[in-house]
Amino acid sequence: MDINNVIERIITLNHAWKIARDDFGAKNAITQALRLQKSSWQATLLRDFPQQAFLRRDLENSTDEEVLFSVRLVNPATINGVVRRDAEHLPERIAQQLFHPQELVSLLKLESL
Repeated sequence: MDINNVIERIITLNHAWKIARDDFGAKNAITQALRLQKSSWQATLLRDFPQQAFLRRDLENSTDEEVLFSVRLVNPATINGVVRRDAEHLPERIAQQLFHPQELVSLLKLESL
């Protein structure tokens, strides 16, 4: 699978998660499953394409209750006719579940790219 396919899946799952959250609520099993699936694909992107994706703390969208990382792309990708520079957000609490602490630090070290 190439990087564009992975990014497209992440975006599609993110849209589906938001619709499910609005229709069924954040605690609904389907809503939670879609969010976890999106996060799993984000982890795949970061692990399988380490030279093409990295994490950056998103200071604009983070809140006191929730720190968000932006899954950033080194080179923009055109997905469904739209130029993307990121592959959605990943909450820090979920990133801490998906990545070993050292792995998470290494993904954030690439922030300066």
